[in-house]
Amino acid sequence: MPITIGRGFLKSEMFSQSAISQRSFFTLLWERIKDFFCDTQRSTADQYIKELCDVASPPDAQRLFDLFCALYELSSPSCRGNFHFQHYKDAECQYTNLFIKDGEDIPLCIVIRQDHYYYDIMNRTVLCVDTQPAHLKRYSDITIKASTYVCEEL
Repeated sequence: MPITIGRGFLKSEMFSQSAISQRSFFTLLWERIKDFFCDTQRSTADQYIKELCDVASPPDAQRLFDLFCALYELSSPSCRGNFHFQHYKDAECQYTNLFIKDGEDIPLCIVIRQDHYYYDIMNRTVLCVDTQPAHLKRYSDITIKASTYVCEEL
């Protein structure tokens, strides 16, 4: 049974290890996005998703970015519009959003900030890892939408 902390916009949930396992995250994510890949690319995409969902030995921020880009490149041309790349920068911080959108749902969202990263699978934060500040290697064939994130007072 989950334990809910907080209310509203910044609600956080803690799940017991037995309720949600590494395998269940992999299965949930794979079932949602497997149709984005041609039959010939599915085994490679399956390996990348397994590595991404390995919470016992999580990939670093650069590897997460590489995995997401590799999944994008493996996806069928008609599904590439489901993969989104955004980079936000303001006076205080910068971060990169990588997400897969399937209709209204976002089965995978990766947020890489200057000093940490986290990712959500099926709207549940799986992992948050502190990192050393570093710039991500870019891919010439992938365009990342640059934006300025502005947070206004309520």
